Amino acid sequence: MQALVYYSPLKFRWPLALLVELWPYWCVIPCLSFILVVVIPKLRQQSARVSIATLILILIVAPVLNWVGPPQLGSAPDGMRVMAYNIWIDNPNTDAIAQSIQGEDPDILFLSEVSKPMMTELQARLSYPHDYRTEGGNNALFSRYPILEATTTDFGVTTQGRTFSLMAKLQVEGSPVTIIGIHPPVPIIPGFFHIRNRQLDTFAKASQTIEGKLIVLGDFNATPWSPYFQRFERISQLQNAGHRQWIWATWYFNQTLTTRYIKIPLDHIETRGYTVLKTWAGQTGGSDHKPIITVLKPT
Repeated sequence: MQALVYYSPLKFRWPLALLVELWPYWCVIPCLSFILVVVIPKLRQQSARVSIATLILILIVAPVLNWVGPPQLGSAPDGMRVMAYNIWIDNPNTDAIAQSIQGEDPDILFLSEVSKPMMTELQARLSYPHDYRTEGGNNALFSRYPILEATTTDFGVTTQGRTFSLMAKLQVEGSPVTIIGIHPPVPIIPGFFHIRNRQLDTFAKASQTIEGKLIVLGDFNATPWSPYFQRFERISQLQNAGHRQWIWATWYFNQTLTTRYIKIPLDHIETRGYTVLKTWAGQTGGSDHKPIITVLKPT
């Protein structure tokens, strides 16, 4: 399990918790301070100042380096391909979306923000024998494996009609695999912030009651540095497929002046009963998100 628990015991409230989500950007401050201490001769001669600057730099940057990890070179190995992709409800480019998906060729595909017309288009363009779209929501599952059952649920957490989660059971090479596809609200206002956190807690507790292989995936609207996301991983005991896989960011890629430099990992694939062989981010296909793809093999 990911070991980023430096500040998870602390209770962060909105909007402080939103600032924690942007943890990599706060690393700029100690980096600049360290450079100044090293470059300016008068400061460099003060060993205590150099030591303090170095310690602060390590403490602030370590969570980011621990998450990103070294790049994995080479082609993707053989195994079960799983993909989570927020295609963006305002993205009209069906061709680009389909090309992004077909280029990765996942065996299990979970999509967020899929309108009914887009679902119909993708059903015609993608070669998947099994699919399911949530009732009243915009999440969808495409699978090369038989879908034994699929339901739309909010797990008892009120979402004010904004998001609905998908829960399905697949028959994968003779064994059942539970899929939970999620898309909590964007925590940009206090109400949605609390809903997102309650959903993450609920998903974590639900995962403890599910037997066998489990995959929880989607746009979590939470970064690995969020104390609430860390609590989700600690309670669920799931393995983050993107941990130490050189995944810098999956959002925001619909370039505007205000968001051009905001790049954070919000999309995740969490697993139990599998070994992660390789994980990477795909092409946006006109979305503001990059998809995340992983190759898994049963443990």
